Amino acid sequence: MTLRIFNTLTLRKEAFRAKGRVVKIFLCGPTVYDYCHLGHARMFLAFDVITRYLRYRGYRTKVVMNVTDISEEIFKSAEKTGQDPAEYANRYFQSMLEDLKALGINTINVFARASENMPEMIGSIKKLLEKSAAYVTDEGVFLDTSKVRRYGLLSHQSRRELALRRLDLSPVKRNPEDFLLWKTVQTCKGTWDSPWGEGRPGLHIEDTAACTKYLGSSYDINGGGDELVFPHHEATKAQAEAVTGVAPCRYWLHSGLLWIRKRKMSKSLRNFITIRDALSQYDAQALRLYFALTHYRKPLDFRKSNLEKAVRLSCTIRSSLERMKGAMTNIHEADIDLDEEISRFKRRFIEAMNDDFNTEKAVKELVDLTRHLVRRLRIKKCSPRGLSRVLGSLTELWSIFGIM
Repeated sequence: MTLRIFNTLTLRKEAFRAKGRVVKIFLCGPTVYDYCHLGHARMFLAFDVITRYLRYRGYRTKVVMNVTDISEEIFKSAEKTGQDPAEYANRYFQSMLEDLKALGINTINVFARASENMPEMIGSIKKLLEKSAAYVTDEGVFLDTSKVRRYGLLSHQSRRELALRRLDLSPVKRNPEDFLLWKTVQTCKGTWDSPWGEGRPGLHIEDTAACTKYLGSSYDINGGGDELVFPHHEATKAQAEAVTGVAPCRYWLHSGLLWIRKRKMSKSLRNFITIRDALSQYDAQALRLYFALTHYRKPLDFRKSNLEKAVRLSCTIRSSLERMKGAMTNIHEADIDLDEEISRFKRRFIEAMNDDFNTEKAVKELVDLTRHLVRRLRIKKCSPRGLSRVLGSLTELWSIFGIM
């Protein structure tokens, strides 16, 4: 069965074909100036499940997640608290790692911190200048978007539309759509030396540098939240194509936003629930199940009542699996062969996951299978040998969602 995934670039589901034996995935991580919240968790968990399923399908994976530890938010927040910006950012980077571990996310191979990739960023900007795809001004270095043939393709905007959504307002830009690669900053803190003077990297160049460093000029999947399509991913794609001359990746995947009280959950709006606060009240597996019950591309309105339902369902699933595990030594008669029934459920599960990682439907199939087996167990219509084999398959499938 062919795996098909929705590609933001083409706005349709496409058959997935990896470039090599290892599926290379790049994820846009958070800016570490505060604790991560459930909006971040939704993206983290969506791609954790996607990666787990790719592994289940037999692929090896390499996942790189960018972490922005250089930003205006970090410098301003550190200044308010009187802390060193690097120490301030590192504190929240470490808290993010703790949150990921607590959620059971172990599929990320590399955390690409912006502060550790400064030479690569400066090198990428030099290449853009050498190719006349960028220009130097008193304010810094700008990408010349007129030299990027397919700028706007990812966000499906015309040049006219892009000109109305200007980035980095400045009178020295050549084109309204141009954006900063390097910003000249006259301050003694939080700057780096460069051929264009003291300053900081632009918002988008760090991803291009990290991708090239860890994944090469071309990789398989670029992922992140839906709000990143424009301007961030559009800009990242433009830079990468200008530097290497090839499209950075084939598949662009975006998870839906998490809403709370009809507004996007975000740090800037101060309407967020941190991951650690949520985990102080709810089990990590229940949170994982809560997000899996909605397709990763759909917007999700956070409601405590729905999370409570996920908690109850998670408890039921685990108790059912434990009951089956404990019953394997107590059943002595083989009344039926479960192989055909399990194969049918498993086939439907795989069909759901192959349809753009439809966790909504896949979870329902696993819940139905778990309940079916509990009923069979109750009327003693499974053998110890059959139950052991079935429980192994069931546990393997639930583990794709981080359950059991």
